[in-house]
This record gives sequence, structure tokens and C-alpha cells, in this order.
Amino acid sequence: MSELNTIDKVAMYGGGGLVVLGVVVIGLIEIIAGSPHPVSGEGQIVHEALIPILLRSYIIILGLLIWAVYAVYKFVGTTPAAEPAA
Repeated sequence: MSELNTIDKVAMYGGGGLVVLGVVVIGLIEIIAGSPHPVSGEGQIVHEALIPILLRSYIIILGLLIWAVYAVYKFVGTTPAAEPAA
């Protein structure tokens, strides 16, 4: 594999960082903060998140979109290496 250029690094660190932030870091914050999960009278668990679930999902989706755009760029923007003539 060739050396990584700026676009490769942005895709890896930006997309990967957002996915890790949304899944691992916010999950650990929720665990450490001890977000309550009370059970209602009907037995339904009411989830009260410290960080809104929509914000968490948008962070993860943004990371995945960065990866998707990078994949399309790599597919369309690069040409395969020419095979040597035998």
C-alpha cells in the first residue's frame, strides 16, 4: 500500500474518530454518569440518556458518511496500476 495522503488521513481519523466518539466514548460517559433506566408501571424501561440519543446517532452517521464519501472517492478518483506486459 502506498503512503497515506491528506484525504486518507482525514477519512481515517475524522470518520473513525466520530464513530469511536459516538459508540465508545459517549457509551462510557453514560455508564460512568449512571444514567437512570427506571421501569414504568407496565414494565417498560424508560431510557433517560445524559447525551441525547439523536445527537449520538448523528455523530455516528456523520462518521459513516465520511467513510462512504472516501470509499466513493477511492473507487472513482483513482486508477488501477497498469500490469506489466509479458
